[in-house]
Amino acid sequence: MASDLDPQFQEGDEFFQQGLALSKQGRWKEALNAYKESLRVNPGNIQTYFNLGFVYYELGYDREAQEAFGTASRLQDRSCVR
Repeated sequence: MASDLDPQFQEGDEFFQQGLALSKQGRWKEALNAYKESLRVNPGNIQTYFNLGFVYYELGYDREAQEAFGTASRLQDRSCVR
């Protein structure tokens, strides 16, 4: 499993989990920061980009939401090609 091999994965997952918890509480700006930190550590995480897009949408940042959803989609397309 990736988490057994890569400490960076674990750190990124911790930020991702924080983002999830904060999103569930409607603490959008804090969730945004947690997801950004997760991507700093694990920049290729499709689910993080999707969740980031949702948070941007909730904050009314439509352009940023579209960019995050677009990145998630491109990463998904690449992962399907392999």
